[in-house]
Amino acid sequence: MTLSAKFFSTFLITIAIPFLASSQATLRISQPSRDQNNVNTPRQFIAGRTCVGCTVKINNDTVHVYTTGTFAAKYELTTGRNSFSVTATTPNGETYTKNITYYYNQPPAPAATSIFRIDFMEISPSGNLQLSEGDTLRIKMKGYPGQSASWFNDVPLKEMPVSQTGGVPGYYSGSYIIQPRDSLLNGKIMVRLRKQSGETAILGSTYRYSVMHNEIPFTGRTIDNMTYLTASPNGDRLGPDKIGYLDKDVLLHIVGRQGDYYKVRLSSRTTAFIPEPLLDTEIPQEELPVSIADDAKIWGDEKYDYVSVALSDKLPYTSTQLVSSKKIIIDIHGAYAEKGLNTVLQNTKEITSVAWGQPSPDVCRMVISLQHAPWGYQVYYDNNRITVKVKRVPKNLSLKNMVIGLDPGHGGGNPGATGLTGAVEKNMTLVLSLQLKTLLEREGATVIMSRTTEKFVANEDRLSFFRRANPDLLLSIHLNASGNPVDVYGTATYYKQPFCEPLNAAIHERLLQTGLYDFGNNSGFNFILNNPTEFPDALVETLFLSNPGDEEKVLDPAFQRELVTGIVEGVKDYLREAVK
Repeated sequence: MTLSAKFFSTFLITIAIPFLASSQATLRISQPSRDQNNVNTPRQFIAGRTCVGCTVKINNDTVHVYTTGTFAAKYELTTGRNSFSVTATTPNGETYTKNITYYYNQPPAPAATSIFRIDFMEISPSGNLQLSEGDTLRIKMKGYPGQSASWFNDVPLKEMPVSQTGGVPGYYSGSYIIQPRDSLLNGKIMVRLRKQSGETAILGSTYRYSVMHNEIPFTGRTIDNMTYLTASPNGDRLGPDKIGYLDKDVLLHIVGRQGDYYKVRLSSRTTAFIPEPLLDTEIPQEELPVSIADDAKIWGDEKYDYVSVALSDKLPYTSTQLVSSKKIIIDIHGAYAEKGLNTVLQNTKEITSVAWGQPSPDVCRMVISLQHAPWGYQVYYDNNRITVKVKRVPKNLSLKNMVIGLDPGHGGGNPGATGLTGAVEKNMTLVLSLQLKTLLEREGATVIMSRTTEKFVANEDRLSFFRRANPDLLLSIHLNASGNPVDVYGTATYYKQPFCEPLNAAIHERLLQTGLYDFGNNSGFNFILNNPTEFPDALVETLFLSNPGDEEKVLDPAFQRELVTGIVEGVKDYLREAVK
């Protein structure tokens, strides 16, 4: 499948890169960003751009220059000063040189503390904390070896054997379980190191701690259906790992606080975290309700199948999918399943059965079995009835008449990655997505996009838009990046929900057929548009813009056509497999 010249010409202006003329030798070094560099790791990179048609030598090594004029090389430094002379030469012999110097000093090896003192301590969980009875604090402290150490409530710390500390003595560790009598009163925790002579060294914690004592449980309610739970208050560049989204007004029991996150007890064996602004605590505080799940209903209408059960309040829930056995599992925390809950189906077309269980004393589980692997579902409350709306597999499994959500990554003040040529991810994702839109529409699909122009759209707004629109599939288009411009390259897909794996795998396989290196079909990814359960989604990281070879490919109009065609063919493969 090819695009018309008239269609594609509209994109050439958008992605035009000001290639450097070859009549004059030029060099632009992107990595490193300075001429003089102090580093503490031996592996370093020199990457940049020269005039098209020019050659590049780094010291006496000839470096490959791509058709875009970019180049990248890696070096293993020796201790001390490392000098590099980067020279660009035009076809007529004109040269231009830049000098780069790295000063590499190996970090000193850990050593025992040589004077009587405490060097540092690490307490986990970290941050300013509000704790509850039964919570555990752990500490690791480094100080003068062979002494007596203690911390919270004078609880002793043990010096760790050198077999556990890389051969360095003087590390002490311990733990403490919060007791009913503990208060802390938003104070610091003090660590003490004592000599036999009585001399004492003291160090206070960076953060402050208090203990919650509430005769009546401290509760809050979720502010809207974009409220999410996380496994921890800490995370990577994408934020803490999300457990799932909750509907509005769900009741949560707050049992602590870590930084800007409340710790909430979902059920007796399960806790989670929630950002403070997403929970309304200005509500009447009263004893937590006992909820018996009863009055279950299972039915279908013209578009969806449903399962619902009555509760005494809006309780938290989590969900997952078992793709091979065609099941959706919903756990309702704080609820007890009444014996003999209804399992009778009324007019369902996708749901084949519903089983009710009690995997722990205060968790009610519904196991929804389906005709096919899950295609998507939504969990919400209708008054105090928790309802699962199950999406049916489309009758006609072809792109014709399907609604496809398309998300060009980044935009506006969020540029994303930048290549050595100066190509910017936000522009490239839009270029690829608009081409992809045309191909999908030629197949008969209806395409809805989070943006169609060069503008900023917050990721939360993108998620809200697609959850409201509820497309049949969602594709988010990105380009990857790495600090290693030499060894890291290739194409990758990312997903989080298990039922999205087949879509990602199908697209990934087609992209590999373009000749790109395999960077994986990766699970458990915490990108915001990988989190919804309403529809299958794929995050397509087409290639690495940071790698000059990959960047050369994505700037090639013919290869752009290969990429977008591969994505469309991957979606079609996924649909064909779903028919089987």
